[in-house]
Amino acid sequence: MIWGLGSFSRLSLERAELFAAITIPLSIVSLLLSKPLNLLALGDHYARNLGLNIRKARFLIIFTSGILTALVTAFCGPIVFIGMAVPHLAKMISRTSNHFTLILNSIIIGSATALLCNLIARLPGIDSELPINSVTAFVGAPVVISVILKRRKEKILE
Repeated sequence: MIWGLGSFSRLSLERAELFAAITIPLSIVSLLLSKPLNLLALGDHYARNLGLNIRKARFLIIFTSGILTALVTAFCGPIVFIGMAVPHLAKMISRTSNHFTLILNSIIIGSATALLCNLIARLPGIDSELPINSVTAFVGAPVVISVILKRRKEKILE
């Protein structure tokens, strides 16, 4: 039940070392995939004309992000709002569409957010540990709502 609500409590030092040994190289791979992501943001036609193998790039991007998501879910449970809100928060803060910067900022902001939410979930005076998803909802929900409202406002202005 606790795994389904997200928790870092079952992540021992040995498991954390294994987690880091797998996620750090994959995070580096995701940073290396920032150039194909930037090209794909221009559109398929432009990316193909610039020499990008679109099928291969999409496969690598989806495979890498899928493995990273699966690893975090396997070790910590589904921590929903960090995965949903942090990339949007990183884009709002950095004000760029360069995927290298966005991925790097998402890693840093996501780590800090997860740490902060874990500290809040284990505050002194609370008899038991709160599920991390209950704390991340307070951080992530306003970000997701602001993104939805911003997109709705942009559609109205068009």
